[in-house]
Amino acid sequence: MHDVLYTGRKNVVFNLRLPERMDDEIRKQAEMDGISINSAIVQRLAKSLREERTSNAA
Repeated sequence: MHDVLYTGRKNVVFNLRLPERMDDEIRKQAEMDGISINSAIVQRLAKSLREERTSNAA
């Protein structure tokens, strides 16, 4: 998934605390998709932000 919000350049680093169950789900999904956990999280955030922009524009 490509999104203008995530270009892979100028990354900000921060710690994120997740509920254990959510961490397990993200890890499994990332593994199935053959991507890193970080990429899985970034893709989901980008999708959510994109959908929010679309719904706010309507």
